[in-house]
Amino acid sequence: MFDTLVQQKRYSLEEYFALEEKAEEKHEYHNGKIKTMPGGTIPHNKIAVNIATALDNWINDNNLPYVVLNSDTKLRIEQFNRIVYPDVLIVCEKLQYWKGRKDTILNPRMVFEVASESTEEYDQGNKFNLYRSLPSFQEYVMVSQYRPWVESHFLHSKAESLWKITTANGLDASLHLKSIGFDLPLAKVYRQVPELQGDDWEG
Repeated sequence: MFDTLVQQKRYSLEEYFALEEKAEEKHEYHNGKIKTMPGGTIPHNKIAVNIATALDNWINDNNLPYVVLNSDTKLRIEQFNRIVYPDVLIVCEKLQYWKGRKDTILNPRMVFEVASESTEEYDQGNKFNLYRSLPSFQEYVMVSQYRPWVESHFLHSKAESLWKITTANGLDASLHLKSIGFDLPLAKVYRQVPELQGDDWEG
């Protein structure tokens, strides 16, 4: 019933939040439209957990004032009237909540998306455009769930809207996350990920 309603009308944000609190699945808000999010695969979920764990451990070890949040966090994008659920995000300042809601934030510095074949084009194009409208946003990392490969888009010059792309490929590689100064080993990203490019690699 909920999915039928989602496709038939436009919703206010208040209606979206009321429906989302009762829904068994996650839904994103796209300027009045509500879209059901596809369920994540085990590799997708494990990669997201691995990234969050590696970041959180490094932040704790270095006593840094950063906050790592997972895919239960709603991100409000005011300019495009959207609410989305990134896979992993980092806030490097005090958390800014949208209208006091403790489940919805406004100010990530970095966002990670674990791409699938069905979402890769959306993640790389439209979603990146949404994220870079946020004043706090500095780095976007796309992560493959099928092979050990990650790509970072880093805001090199805000005045020129210049983004630099860096990639890392292979389990021996690391990706330098410029916005926080951390080298992310791909071996940690893909630890215990099943069916990694057809191999029985367990990390």
